[in-house]
Amino acid sequence: MKFKKFLPLILSTCLLFGGGVEAKKFPPPILTAEFEQMDFMQLYPTYSWLPLPKTEFYQVQVVKVSTNTIVRELFNDEGFDRMTDWSPFTEEGKYYWRVRVVSKSHEPLSDWSEKKFFEVTAPVEFAVLGDSISHGGASYIPAGQLSCQWETYSSVPIKNLARSGDTTEQMLNRFDNDVLPFKPRVLIIMAGVNDIRLGSAAEAVIQNLAALRDKCLTNDITPVFCTITSMNPEIIHGKKIFLTDNDWRAAREQVNLWIKTTPYFIDVAEPLTDEFGYLRAQFTPDGLHPALRGKKIIGEMIGDYLKKNFSDG
Repeated sequence: MKFKKFLPLILSTCLLFGGGVEAKKFPPPILTAEFEQMDFMQLYPTYSWLPLPKTEFYQVQVVKVSTNTIVRELFNDEGFDRMTDWSPFTEEGKYYWRVRVVSKSHEPLSDWSEKKFFEVTAPVEFAVLGDSISHGGASYIPAGQLSCQWETYSSVPIKNLARSGDTTEQMLNRFDNDVLPFKPRVLIIMAGVNDIRLGSAAEAVIQNLAALRDKCLTNDITPVFCTITSMNPEIIHGKKIFLTDNDWRAAREQVNLWIKTTPYFIDVAEPLTDEFGYLRAQFTPDGLHPALRGKKIIGEMIGDYLKKNFSDG
C-alpha cells in the first residue's frame, strides 16, 4: 500500500532523468572529439567517445543554442566509438552535442554525457576541399580528433570542408552548397586519390579538377591544388581497401603533371613517396591514409606555402 502511494513520484523521477530505470544501467559516455580546440569546426564532423564495456549502440544529439532546437539525432553505424555526420553544418551559430548509450531499439540506457560546444562561422580566409586525407578519416583514430587532421599542423587556420570517400566529381557536385557559404579567399583542393584508386582515367580527373578551378575563379576564390599522394598496394591489400588493377601510378603521375602547370600548387606527395613510387610504409597504417607523421608534413608544407604566397604581411 505504501509502495502505491509513492509510485507516481518514482515514475516521474525516472522520466525526468532520461527514460526509466534502464537509463541508469550504464554511466554517461566520455566524449573524445576535439572540436572546441580546432580553428574551425569541420563541415562534416565525426563525433566520438570512449565506448563502454558491453555496449553497442549510441545516440548523438546536436542542439543549436540560440533556438534550443535539436538539429541532429544520430545513431552510430560506423563503430562503437564514432559517428560521422553526413549533413553539412553550413548555418552559422553556436551548437552543443552530447551522447548517450541506447539499446538496439534506441531506448536510453544511460544519462546524456556532458555537453560539448562548437561554433560555425563565416566567412573564412582559407579552406580545403578534399576527401578522407583532409577530412581526417582513418580506422585507427576518429576524424574529430586533432592528431588525425593535417590542418592541425598548419601555421595558418584552415576551414575543413573535406568529406571522406569523395571523388573529384562528388566535390564538384557539392561545391556550391559546401564551399560558397564560407566565401574563402583561397581554396586548397586536395582531390583525386579516390578517383585513381577506383580506376578513373586521368583525363576524367583532370576535367573535374579544371571544373573546380573554374568554379573558384567565377566566385573570386583562388584555387591552390595539392598533388595526389601515392598508395602502398602491399599494405592496402591487407586492409580490405579496394585498389584498381589498372596502372594507377601512371594515371596519378599524369594528373600530378597537370596540377604542376597550375598557377598555385603544393607538391605534398613528393616527401611521402618512396623510391618505387609508393606511399612510404612508415607513413601509413593502411596504405592509403598518411598517419600522424605524414599529416604533419602535409600540414606544415601547406601552412608555409599559404603564409609565403597569401600573407597580408
